[in-house]
Amino acid sequence: MTRLGRRDFLRGAVAGSAALALGFPNVARGAKPYAGQTLSVFSYAGAYESTLRKFLIPTFEERTGARVKLDVGWWDMLPKLKASPPGQPVYDVVLTDPTQGFPSIKEGLFQKTSPAHIPNAKLLAERLRRDWIQADGWGVNLTGSLMVMTFHTELVKTIPQHWHELLAPEFKGKLSMYDAPYQSLFAFAQMKAGKEGRPGKGYEELKKDLDGVLRFCAEHRDIVRLWWTSTGDFMGKLLQKEIVGGVSHSTGPFAAEDEGKPLKSVVPQEGSAIVQIFWLVTAGTKVKRLAEEWVNDFCATEFQVKWGTVGKIAVPNLEAAALAAKEDRFYSKFLPKNEADWGRIVYYPYDIYFEGNNWARINDFWDREVLRKKRG
Repeated sequence: MTRLGRRDFLRGAVAGSAALALGFPNVARGAKPYAGQTLSVFSYAGAYESTLRKFLIPTFEERTGARVKLDVGWWDMLPKLKASPPGQPVYDVVLTDPTQGFPSIKEGLFQKTSPAHIPNAKLLAERLRRDWIQADGWGVNLTGSLMVMTFHTELVKTIPQHWHELLAPEFKGKLSMYDAPYQSLFAFAQMKAGKEGRPGKGYEELKKDLDGVLRFCAEHRDIVRLWWTSTGDFMGKLLQKEIVGGVSHSTGPFAAEDEGKPLKSVVPQEGSAIVQIFWLVTAGTKVKRLAEEWVNDFCATEFQVKWGTVGKIAVPNLEAAALAAKEDRFYSKFLPKNEADWGRIVYYPYDIYFEGNNWARINDFWDREVLRKKRG
């Protein structure tokens, strides 16, 4: 064997051994089973994108021989997918949430996966595996970021510890909140409950009186100076001191505070909520098996540790969650570390949002009555 041939052989053997160690049982040593194929992936931007690009895509491409084409955004996935020609979906696998994923499954835009092709999904917390997205074979069920309050410590000396404290006169017109209602509506529900002496009962407020919570949002929207459209947007406004604080996803604030920025994040003791997200494989994709390999690699322990410590995102792989908690103080303090923690996780109230025509009614009211100042 030539020196060059031996080096290539050893490189392939090492790569194959690493793949087997990470839980990829279908890969022979040094094999490139999907060479020449392209996988089109949609993901959310920000911490999701950067962690996938740095820690998953290179190893996935090396292992499989396939090329990953990653597109990122927020609400633009579904319009692009729906505009795809029949049998030619613009994406093969997508990371999405209930607001887009639930109705899209019903519309036939996605197909069921084979659990046997995603063995690493068995490593996830039982709480997540029981959810119908995963239990019924549609994909792999995950969670993303917590709903947190974050403040600039040079502008706010006494940091609020409760949701209803955001209603204090000193914050009027100085905060930022998400322009999407699934988060901000729940935040306002928690404020309403706390103000009325029922801290942590935001879910119950929405359940018993959705219209009342919507009116509360409209009545108190003047606490918001700017409505953010992405976590990066929120962080930019906060660090530039255009706002003193607000409510956002946890990924950006945790990472910035960890870097030493003058910020302080709070997850109130009376409860927060976490984004439900999941991987789905599109109907009509010509590389379904490759898409399943992608999801399996995503669930592997080594990548999942990076998902938690670098991305500051909740880690569903229990072994990886324990490792992330040992490595990262923000993960250890705020995010789920074991099965018991996962059992206490609370999603945003998607069941209320999607009951009857509630979601259409919420969005209509939100656009007309809550975001009206923004559009004025």
